[in-house]
Formats: sequence, C-alpha cells, structure tokens
Amino acid sequence: MSPGDQQAEMAFWEAASKLGIWYVVNRGTQDDPRPSGFEVPGTGKLLGVYSTPERAGEVAGTGGTFLGVPTPQALDWLASFAAQGVAGIVMDHPGPWVPLATLGYLKRWLPAGQAAVTTGPVVAAPAAQAAMDSYVAQPDDAAYAEVLRRLAGESLLVVSDPQGDGQAPTHIVNHRDERVLLAFTDSTRLTAMYAGKAVDVRQRPGSELLQLVAAEYDAVVVDPQHPSSFAANPAWIRDVLG
Repeated sequence: MSPGDQQAEMAFWEAASKLGIWYVVNRGTQDDPRPSGFEVPGTGKLLGVYSTPERAGEVAGTGGTFLGVPTPQALDWLASFAAQGVAGIVMDHPGPWVPLATLGYLKRWLPAGQAAVTTGPVVAAPAAQAAMDSYVAQPDDAAYAEVLRRLAGESLLVVSDPQGDGQAPTHIVNHRDERVLLAFTDSTRLTAMYAGKAVDVRQRPGSELLQLVAAEYDAVVVDPQHPSSFAANPAWIRDVLG
C-alpha cells in the first residue's frame, strides 16, 4: 500500500474492521489491562493492534499475554486512551495507522452481527440463548434438541487454551476425569467466568465446536456458571444432529 493512497487505506481498514476480533498485547495486569504501544517521531504514541493471535504472540514474547477483543469493544476501549495523549492505533506494526478520532468511523464496516454493539456484550448466539432459556423453563427432549440445533447454527465464543497450539479451546477436567470444553453465547457470560483475566477470545462456528466435542471431548458446557447453562455429551449431540 503506497503512502497517501487513501482508497487503499480505506480498503485496508474496512477489511480490518471485519475481522471480528482484534488482538492487543497486554502490558498491564489481568485486572487492569493496558495495550502495548510505540512512540513514533512526529506522530506520537500509537497503540499496537494485531490481526492474528500469532502476530500478537510474537510481540508479547515468552511469558507475555495478549487479549482477543471483539472489534466493537476494541474500538471503544482503544478510543478511550485519547485522554492519555495517545495519537492513534497501528495495525500489525509497522503497518498502517489511524488517529483515535477515526475509530468511530470504522464502526460502519463491522460485521452485521456486531454492528449494533458498542460497549455492551457481543452476543454471538442470540437464538441459542433464547432456546436455552426455554429449556430451563421447560426441560423436555424437544427443547433440548432445539438448543443443540440453535448452537449448531450460530457462532460461539471460546478461550484459546494457553497451554495448547493456539487453536484448541480451553477445557476443564471435572471430578469424573472428563474433559469438558467451555463455550459462551456472549462476551458478558465469558467475562463473568474469567473475572477480567487476560485471555485470547475467538469466535468459532457452533457446528465446528460440536463436531470437535463429539470427536475429542467428553462433554461441552455452554455459558458455565450462568442460570441458563447448558451441557451436552457426544452421544446426545449425535442423537440430535447425526
């Protein structure tokens, strides 16, 4: 991209806005995360944003942490640093940069499922949430099957296992030594589980995660610790989805 090519810059930031998740290296703490930045002569301080977890991980270094932030929240969070004298953000340093005042403009390019989201939760699976609520109110086989079908048809949020290859979602081992995959229908329920810890959040197709459970795990729990929490094992998933 040639410097000053406004059309190419707009195309770049449109594509960046549609990534769904932005990654930032955390130079603060788990309770008070702070994005890493760069002092650029003649420009000022730019906060680093990365398009992939691999790039963020390289910058974080051994023992460092990075955050996967849904793009709507990332735009609002990063813009808030204007009060601290930050000039802008740079994507995949030393890539293109934009002033913080421009971040609101990027919201026009957010994916349809995120377009209405600002500082509120990213709801990845609204239909599944409604089905889960219905199942809690009337826990019968038909309602259970409907939850699984809705989960398969939407996306879910997962936290990447920090001990894994960067692709595997986090799981727990319960008192029966079962490997239980954890998934979430929205960012608020995920945040409640992880209590502000620095985590790498990814949005993945529900059908893909359910297939993964059927092949590699003993169970999945969706929205753990929430009143509408939902659990399924491989046999139940195969019975409903085939």
